[in-house]
Amino acid sequence: MSENESKPARSSRRRFIILLSVIVLVVAGWSGAWVYGRSVLAGQLDLQMKAMAKEGVQVSCADLSISGYPFRYEVYCKELISRDRTGAEGSLGALNAVALIYNPWHIIVEAKAPASVAEPLSGLLGEVKWETARASVKFSSASLGAFDAVLEKPEAAVENAVSAGVFAADKAEIHLRESPELAGTVDGFVSIAALQLKSVPNLTETIDLRGHLQIEGGSPLLAGADIVSLVQFNNGSLPVKLVLMETVIGKSRLGASGDLVVNGDGSMSGQLNMTIGNADGLLQTLKPLFPPQDNGFSVAQTVVQSLKATEKEVDGVPSITLPVAIDHGVVRVGFLSLGRIPPLFSAGS
Repeated sequence: MSENESKPARSSRRRFIILLSVIVLVVAGWSGAWVYGRSVLAGQLDLQMKAMAKEGVQVSCADLSISGYPFRYEVYCKELISRDRTGAEGSLGALNAVALIYNPWHIIVEAKAPASVAEPLSGLLGEVKWETARASVKFSSASLGAFDAVLEKPEAAVENAVSAGVFAADKAEIHLRESPELAGTVDGFVSIAALQLKSVPNLTETIDLRGHLQIEGGSPLLAGADIVSLVQFNNGSLPVKLVLMETVIGKSRLGASGDLVVNGDGSMSGQLNMTIGNADGLLQTLKPLFPPQDNGFSVAQTVVQSLKATEKEVDGVPSITLPVAIDHGVVRVGFLSLGRIPPLFSAGS
């Protein structure tokens, strides 16, 4: 072999060695960065748990692991349990959170059933099961940017000292984000499809629910503030706009919208416009829920009949619109009391 023929061979080997060396350096550097990021993530998880402990919330997680090399971080936690200083306890079968290494601000979360809660002060016990539960969590520079969660085939059992209920649905969704149109305002959306009240066998119709509310000045909630502190910061009167709350039962529809405030004691006050579509059909659907010896159904029929003259067509359905007043949780239509909305939190909590 001539000297000229050997030079290209040596040059090719040299280029191959250089390329291989670059690949090794890149892999080593990437691996080192991933390991460093893993240690930072583990440290942050530990700091967050310690911070929560200082606030009286103890969080434990069995078999905590961080994996996902080389392109993501995957945090797995089996049997997540939390307890606060009041004795309230919550648990989750397992939690899996994944973020791509080049986009750590977007986290995909999957939860494994069941989830349970126990609150000894109120005697509340609850358990929720589902087929799949997934959430997308996007963070901005200083707070939560958007939260979207979907539960497929959820089923819940809830009880307290005086009552119990079992509920099931085809799908439940919740979406939370800062309003793109109103600075400092939080938009919340919720929907439940084909809700069944299994503990009320007389109610055979399924229920579809959807709602949209806006919390003016609610952006601190996305940064981790709690609702109690936010109400106190607003001098005990936090504005909430109910853009829409709609319930569909069979061929009947019940909707409401208006302005509310959350009071310092956790109760709600405000004025709503309530629309009842196909009121006669709604009454017949709900009739099995009234006790046989109770005159509540007759009173409701009398009220509906008295309002027939105000019926108007809304989307092709005869509808009655009523002004509803809420005074510290007590709901009234005129002088007729419709019940009480439980407070969002206890005064002094």
